[in-house]
Amino acid sequence: MQFSLPFIIRFQLLIFYFCLGFSFYHCHFEKIPEPNINPKDQTQILDSNVFPSHLEWSKIKETVWIHRSFGTFGGKVYSANGLVVLSNKGAVVIDTPWTESQTEELFSDIKTKFQKEVLFLLVTHAHDDRMAGVPLFHNRNIPVYSTSLTAKLAKERGLGKTNPILDIQTRFSLGQESVEVFFPGHGHSADNIVVWLPGTHILFGGCLVKSLDAEDLGNTKEADLNEWPNSVKRVLSRYPDAEVVVPGHGDWGKLDLLRHTIRLLVTPNH
Repeated sequence: MQFSLPFIIRFQLLIFYFCLGFSFYHCHFEKIPEPNINPKDQTQILDSNVFPSHLEWSKIKETVWIHRSFGTFGGKVYSANGLVVLSNKGAVVIDTPWTESQTEELFSDIKTKFQKEVLFLLVTHAHDDRMAGVPLFHNRNIPVYSTSLTAKLAKERGLGKTNPILDIQTRFSLGQESVEVFFPGHGHSADNIVVWLPGTHILFGGCLVKSLDAEDLGNTKEADLNEWPNSVKRVLSRYPDAEVVVPGHGDWGKLDLLRHTIRLLVTPNH
């Protein structure tokens, strides 16, 4: 009995270490790695038709952020840009995300990320990639502002009700920040406006302006192709000191986005 106990203990330890080693080996080689997918890879999104369900945020300045949402057009998935402008009074949203679920996420992110309440929404034209989330602003009693033409078109299309004050009140003071809207004329749509942030020299061109990698004009169903270049030229003339230009879709850049848009419009077979 004096020699059997150590033998049993050694045998049990041997079994224990054997099982431990087998478990480690099994777990190490059977673990499935996470897929390495970059959600900002637009080519991958379009090719695979993967629909990103969450918003993406990009900081331009400490007080100005792009909210990027996703929706479908013509059977493909595209991104859409909107802005959030932060001030000591609260946050201003320029265009809603493309879906109501992403708009819900917008409210949540503004609350948790910036600790701000939304003051009001500016709508740049009456398409669903600009105002699909309008009903959720109404649910929270947040004012929604547009031009009278956008309000009329939105009502006809069932996109929600807006307060058409932007024909008269074109500038809003937000404490240390301010926001200005400008209607340059018919372009992508009859009602498209741009938004200027004089404190940061940021211009939100919306769908009037194409990104540098755009090879065509996109949705031209409501466009006036003859007047569109003149409208862009008016924006270029009015805001020559813009340091950042944000298009409705694609990456932001500088004033060369406006010039690129004009080139697309004046090139034959546009």
